[in-house]
Amino acid sequence: MTTTPNKDIIQPAYNDYADVSVYPTGWAGPINNNWTIVDNGFGGVLQGGSLSTTGGTTNLNITQTQNLIFLISGTLASNATFTLPLNSTASAKVAGQWIVKNATTGAFTVTFAPISGGGTSTVISQGESVCIYCDGTNVAFADNPSSYITAAFAARSVLAGTAMTGGGPLSANVTITADQATDANWRTNAANKLLNANAVWAAMAETTLTDQASIPWNMQLGFDFIVTLEDNRALANPTNTKIGQKGRLIIRQGAAGSHTLTWGSSYKFANGTAPVLSTAPNSPDVLYYDVRESTYIIVTLAGRAFN
Repeated sequence: MTTTPNKDIIQPAYNDYADVSVYPTGWAGPINNNWTIVDNGFGGVLQGGSLSTTGGTTNLNITQTQNLIFLISGTLASNATFTLPLNSTASAKVAGQWIVKNATTGAFTVTFAPISGGGTSTVISQGESVCIYCDGTNVAFADNPSSYITAAFAARSVLAGTAMTGGGPLSANVTITADQATDANWRTNAANKLLNANAVWAAMAETTLTDQASIPWNMQLGFDFIVTLEDNRALANPTNTKIGQKGRLIIRQGAAGSHTLTWGSSYKFANGTAPVLSTAPNSPDVLYYDVRESTYIIVTLAGRAFN
Protein backbone atom coordinates (compact mmCIF):
# COMPACT_ATOMS: atom_id res chain seq x y z
CA MET A 1 0.00 0.00 0.00
CA THR A 2 0.99 3.65 -0.24
CA THR A 3 1.12 6.46 2.29
CA THR A 4 -1.33 9.35 2.15
CA PRO A 5 -1.35 9.76 -1.62
CA ASN A 6 0.59 12.96 -2.18
CA LYS A 7 4.16 11.77 -2.78
CA ASP A 8 3.12 8.17 -3.49
CA ILE A 9 5.65 6.63 -1.14
CA ILE A 10 5.07 2.88 -0.84
CA GLN A 11 4.56 1.52 2.67
CA PRO A 12 4.88 -2.27 2.44
CA ALA A 13 2.63 -4.30 4.69
CA TYR A 14 3.64 -7.60 6.27
CA ASN A 15 4.69 -10.11 3.59
CA ASP A 16 4.21 -7.58 0.78
CA TYR A 17 6.58 -8.36 -2.11
CA ALA A 18 7.63 -11.67 -0.51
CA ASP A 19 6.81 -13.61 -3.66
CA VAL A 20 9.68 -12.75 -5.98
CA SER A 21 7.82 -14.35 -8.82
CA VAL A 22 5.34 -11.49 -8.53
CA TYR A 23 7.85 -8.71 -7.72
CA PRO A 24 11.32 -9.98 -8.70
CA THR A 25 13.27 -7.41 -6.67
CA GLY A 26 11.24 -7.97 -3.52
CA TRP A 27 11.31 -5.10 -1.05
CA ALA A 28 14.39 -3.56 -2.68
CA GLY A 29 12.42 -2.07 -5.57
CA PRO A 30 9.80 -0.03 -3.70
CA ILE A 31 12.09 0.86 -0.78
CA ASN A 32 14.83 2.19 -3.06
CA ASN A 33 12.24 4.12 -5.03
CA ASN A 34 10.93 5.58 -1.75
CA TRP A 35 14.35 7.03 -0.96
CA THR A 36 14.48 8.66 -4.38
CA ILE A 37 11.11 10.28 -3.66
CA VAL A 38 12.28 11.43 -0.21
CA ASP A 39 15.49 12.87 -1.63
CA ASN A 40 13.61 14.75 -4.34
CA GLY A 41 11.20 16.05 -1.71
CA PHE A 42 14.07 17.59 0.24
CA GLY A 43 15.97 19.09 -2.68
CA GLY A 44 14.92 17.81 -6.08
CA VAL A 45 15.02 20.46 -8.80
CA LEU A 46 12.61 20.34 -11.73
CA GLN A 47 13.63 22.58 -14.61
CA GLY A 48 13.73 22.74 -18.39
CA GLY A 49 11.46 20.44 -20.38
CA SER A 50 7.90 20.97 -19.26
CA LEU A 51 8.93 23.95 -17.09
CA SER A 52 10.30 25.86 -20.09
CA THR A 53 7.22 27.50 -21.53
CA THR A 54 6.05 30.15 -23.96
CA GLY A 55 2.60 30.20 -22.39
CA GLY A 56 -0.56 28.13 -22.22
CA THR A 57 -1.38 25.34 -19.76
CA THR A 58 1.06 22.70 -18.53
CA ASN A 59 -0.39 19.81 -16.50
CA LEU A 60 2.20 18.53 -14.04
CA ASN A 61 2.17 14.86 -13.06
CA ILE A 62 2.68 13.30 -9.64
CA THR A 63 6.30 12.34 -10.32
CA GLN A 64 7.13 15.96 -11.19
CA THR A 65 5.45 17.27 -8.04
CA GLN A 66 7.66 15.02 -5.92
CA ASN A 67 10.43 17.60 -6.47
CA LEU A 68 10.88 20.48 -4.03
CA ILE A 69 12.05 23.19 -6.44
CA PHE A 70 10.43 24.34 -9.70
CA LEU A 71 12.49 26.60 -11.98
CA ILE A 72 10.16 28.17 -14.56
CA SER A 73 11.86 29.57 -17.68
CA GLY A 74 11.08 30.69 -21.21
CA THR A 75 9.99 33.75 -23.16
CA LEU A 76 6.24 34.12 -22.71
CA ALA A 77 4.02 34.89 -25.67
CA SER A 78 0.89 34.44 -23.53
CA ASN A 79 -0.05 33.79 -19.91
CA ALA A 80 1.25 30.47 -18.56
CA THR A 81 -0.55 28.17 -16.11
CA PHE A 82 0.90 25.13 -14.32
CA THR A 83 -1.67 22.78 -12.81
CA LEU A 84 -1.14 20.41 -9.88
CA PRO A 85 -2.55 16.93 -10.56
CA LEU A 86 -5.01 14.81 -8.61
CA ASN A 87 -3.38 12.41 -6.20
CA SER A 88 -3.15 8.71 -7.02
CA THR A 89 -6.56 7.99 -5.51
CA ALA A 90 -8.09 10.94 -7.42
CA SER A 91 -9.65 12.04 -4.13
CA ALA A 92 -8.06 15.48 -4.08
CA LYS A 93 -5.35 17.60 -5.65
CA VAL A 94 -1.81 16.64 -4.71
CA ALA A 95 -0.97 18.39 -1.44
CA GLY A 96 2.47 19.66 -0.56
CA GLN A 97 4.78 22.63 -0.61
CA TRP A 98 7.20 23.83 -3.27
CA ILE A 99 9.74 26.57 -3.94
CA VAL A 100 9.02 28.21 -7.29
CA LYS A 101 11.35 30.54 -9.21
CA ASN A 102 9.75 32.50 -12.06
CA ALA A 103 12.65 33.21 -14.43
CA THR A 104 10.49 33.84 -17.49
CA THR A 105 10.59 36.96 -19.65
CA GLY A 106 7.81 38.65 -21.61
CA ALA A 107 4.88 40.72 -20.36
CA PHE A 108 2.70 37.81 -19.24
CA THR A 109 1.87 35.99 -16.02
CA VAL A 110 2.75 32.60 -14.51
CA THR A 111 0.04 30.92 -12.42
CA PHE A 112 -0.01 27.74 -10.31
CA ALA A 113 -3.51 26.28 -10.04
CA PRO A 114 -5.48 23.14 -9.12
CA ILE A 115 -5.99 20.90 -12.11
CA SER A 116 -9.76 21.27 -12.24
CA GLY A 117 -12.76 22.48 -10.31
CA GLY A 118 -12.78 24.75 -7.26
CA GLY A 119 -9.89 26.04 -5.23
CA THR A 120 -7.77 29.14 -5.59
CA SER A 121 -4.71 29.71 -7.75
CA THR A 122 -1.59 31.84 -7.27
CA VAL A 123 0.20 34.22 -9.65
CA ILE A 124 3.99 34.32 -9.26
CA SER A 125 5.63 37.55 -10.40
CA GLN A 126 8.60 37.46 -12.75
CA GLY A 127 11.94 37.37 -10.98
CA GLU A 128 10.43 36.15 -7.70
CA SER A 129 11.36 33.02 -5.77
CA VAL A 130 8.46 32.08 -3.50
CA CYS A 131 7.11 29.23 -1.39
CA ILE A 132 3.70 27.91 -2.38
CA TYR A 133 1.57 25.06 -1.05
CA CYS A 134 -1.55 23.10 -1.89
CA ASP A 135 -3.83 21.84 0.87
CA GLY A 136 -5.63 19.45 -1.43
CA THR A 137 -7.96 22.18 -2.66
CA ASN A 138 -6.27 25.57 -2.90
CA VAL A 139 -2.89 26.76 -4.15
CA ALA A 140 -1.53 29.69 -2.13
CA PHE A 141 1.64 31.42 -0.98
CA ALA A 142 3.12 29.76 2.09
CA ASP A 143 4.36 33.14 3.34
CA ASN A 144 1.64 35.27 1.68
CA PRO A 145 4.07 38.05 0.64
CA SER A 146 1.57 40.45 -0.90
CA SER A 147 -0.64 40.44 2.19
CA TYR A 148 2.40 40.87 4.39
CA ILE A 149 3.48 44.00 2.54
CA THR A 150 0.05 45.61 2.50
CA ALA A 151 -0.78 44.73 6.10
CA ALA A 152 2.53 45.39 7.81
CA PHE A 153 3.47 48.48 5.82
CA ALA A 154 0.10 49.89 4.80
CA ALA A 155 0.78 53.12 6.70
CA ARG A 156 4.36 53.51 5.50
CA SER A 157 5.59 55.39 2.47
CA VAL A 158 8.76 56.36 0.66
CA LEU A 159 8.98 60.10 1.28
CA ALA A 160 10.45 62.44 -1.29
CA GLY A 161 12.16 64.81 1.14
CA THR A 162 14.04 68.01 0.41
CA ALA A 163 14.97 68.60 -3.24
CA MET A 164 13.03 65.55 -4.38
CA THR A 165 9.55 64.84 -5.70
CA GLY A 166 7.57 61.63 -5.98
CA GLY A 167 7.38 58.88 -3.38
CA GLY A 168 4.36 56.88 -2.32
CA PRO A 169 3.17 53.81 -0.39
CA LEU A 170 5.37 50.74 -0.18
CA SER A 171 2.63 48.57 -1.66
CA ALA A 172 3.43 49.96 -5.13
CA ASN A 173 6.48 50.94 -7.19
CA VAL A 174 7.45 54.54 -6.56
CA THR A 175 9.67 57.01 -8.40
CA ILE A 176 11.63 59.77 -6.72
CA THR A 177 12.91 62.59 -8.91
CA ALA A 178 15.85 64.69 -7.76
CA ASP A 179 15.74 68.46 -8.31
CA GLN A 180 19.24 69.04 -9.65
CA ALA A 181 21.00 72.37 -9.43
CA THR A 182 21.95 74.23 -12.60
CA ASP A 183 25.19 76.18 -12.82
CA ALA A 184 23.17 79.33 -12.09
CA ASN A 185 21.66 77.66 -8.98
CA TRP A 186 25.16 76.83 -7.77
CA ARG A 187 26.40 80.38 -8.29
CA THR A 188 23.38 81.90 -6.54
CA ASN A 189 23.37 79.45 -3.61
CA ALA A 190 19.83 78.28 -4.40
CA ALA A 191 18.23 76.27 -1.58
CA ASN A 192 16.96 72.67 -1.79
CA LYS A 193 18.89 71.65 -4.89
CA LEU A 194 21.03 68.53 -5.40
CA LEU A 195 24.46 69.34 -6.80
CA ASN A 196 25.70 67.67 -9.96
CA ALA A 197 29.39 67.70 -10.88
CA ASN A 198 28.84 69.11 -14.36
CA ALA A 199 26.93 72.08 -12.89
CA VAL A 200 29.93 72.90 -10.69
CA TRP A 201 32.30 73.00 -13.62
CA ALA A 202 29.86 74.92 -15.81
CA ALA A 203 29.62 77.53 -13.05
CA MET A 204 33.39 78.02 -13.18
CA ALA A 205 33.30 79.52 -16.68
CA GLU A 206 35.03 82.91 -16.69
CA THR A 207 32.60 85.85 -16.59
CA THR A 208 33.38 89.20 -18.24
CA LEU A 209 32.59 92.34 -16.26
CA THR A 210 31.27 95.35 -18.18
CA ASP A 211 33.85 98.08 -18.59
CA GLN A 212 32.39 101.47 -17.63
CA ALA A 213 33.19 104.39 -15.36
CA SER A 214 32.03 102.49 -12.28
CA ILE A 215 32.36 98.78 -13.03
CA PRO A 216 29.56 96.70 -11.44
CA TRP A 217 30.49 93.30 -9.99
CA ASN A 218 27.59 90.89 -9.45
CA MET A 219 29.14 87.85 -7.74
CA GLN A 220 26.14 85.67 -8.57
CA LEU A 221 27.28 85.62 -12.18
CA GLY A 222 30.35 83.47 -11.58
CA PHE A 223 33.46 82.72 -9.55
CA ASP A 224 36.21 83.75 -11.95
CA PHE A 225 35.98 87.18 -13.62
CA ILE A 226 37.84 89.35 -16.12
CA VAL A 227 37.56 93.03 -17.07
CA THR A 228 39.43 95.06 -19.68
CA LEU A 229 40.09 98.71 -18.81
CA GLU A 230 39.64 101.12 -21.71
CA ASP A 231 39.97 104.19 -19.49
CA ASN A 232 40.52 105.14 -15.88
CA ARG A 233 37.91 103.21 -13.90
CA ALA A 234 36.50 102.45 -10.45
CA LEU A 235 35.51 98.93 -9.32
CA ALA A 236 32.20 99.25 -7.44
CA ASN A 237 31.53 97.28 -4.26
CA PRO A 238 30.29 93.83 -5.27
CA THR A 239 26.66 92.77 -5.01
CA ASN A 240 25.16 89.39 -4.12
CA THR A 241 28.19 88.32 -2.17
CA LYS A 242 28.25 84.94 -0.38
CA ILE A 243 30.48 84.49 2.64
CA GLY A 244 33.17 81.98 1.72
CA GLN A 245 33.07 82.62 -2.03
CA LYS A 246 36.53 82.67 -3.54
CA GLY A 247 37.84 83.10 -7.04
CA ARG A 248 40.01 84.92 -9.54
CA LEU A 249 39.83 88.43 -10.99
CA ILE A 250 41.89 89.33 -14.06
CA ILE A 251 42.32 93.04 -14.74
CA ARG A 252 43.66 93.69 -18.23
CA GLN A 253 44.81 96.95 -19.76
CA GLY A 254 43.12 97.99 -22.97
CA ALA A 255 44.90 98.68 -26.23
CA ALA A 256 46.07 102.10 -25.02
CA GLY A 257 47.34 100.93 -21.61
CA SER A 258 48.26 103.07 -18.56
CA HIS A 259 44.69 103.11 -17.18
CA THR A 260 44.18 103.31 -13.41
CA LEU A 261 41.67 101.52 -11.21
CA THR A 262 40.24 102.68 -7.90
CA TRP A 263 38.53 100.29 -5.51
CA GLY A 264 35.30 100.38 -3.51
CA SER A 265 35.37 100.43 0.28
CA SER A 266 34.58 96.71 0.63
CA TYR A 267 37.93 95.62 -0.80
CA LYS A 268 40.72 94.98 1.70
CA PHE A 269 44.43 94.73 0.87
CA ALA A 270 47.61 93.73 2.63
CA ASN A 271 48.87 96.68 4.71
CA GLY A 272 45.80 98.59 3.50
CA THR A 273 47.46 99.36 0.18
CA ALA A 274 45.80 98.59 -3.15
CA PRO A 275 48.03 96.73 -5.62
CA VAL A 276 49.85 98.64 -8.35
CA LEU A 277 48.62 97.38 -11.73
CA SER A 278 50.55 96.90 -14.96
CA THR A 279 50.45 99.78 -17.46
CA ALA A 280 51.54 98.08 -20.69
CA PRO A 281 48.85 97.76 -23.38
CA ASN A 282 46.85 94.51 -23.18
CA SER A 283 48.77 93.46 -20.08
CA PRO A 284 46.75 91.22 -17.69
CA ASP A 285 47.23 91.15 -13.91
CA VAL A 286 45.88 88.24 -11.85
CA LEU A 287 44.26 88.82 -8.45
CA TYR A 288 42.45 86.46 -6.08
CA TYR A 289 39.56 87.40 -3.82
CA ASP A 290 38.03 85.86 -0.69
CA VAL A 291 34.64 86.99 0.68
CA ARG A 292 34.84 87.04 4.48
CA GLU A 293 31.82 89.27 4.96
CA SER A 294 29.50 91.04 2.54
CA THR A 295 31.51 94.25 2.96
CA TYR A 296 34.92 92.67 3.63
CA ILE A 297 36.51 91.13 0.53
CA ILE A 298 40.21 90.31 0.72
CA VAL A 299 42.01 90.96 -2.59
CA THR A 300 45.52 89.66 -3.22
CA LEU A 301 47.72 90.33 -6.25
CA ALA A 302 49.06 87.00 -7.54
CA GLY A 303 51.21 88.54 -10.25
CA ARG A 304 51.45 91.23 -12.92
CA ALA A 305 51.73 91.13 -16.68
CA PHE A 306 50.79 87.48 -17.39
CA ASN A 307 51.55 87.73 -21.11
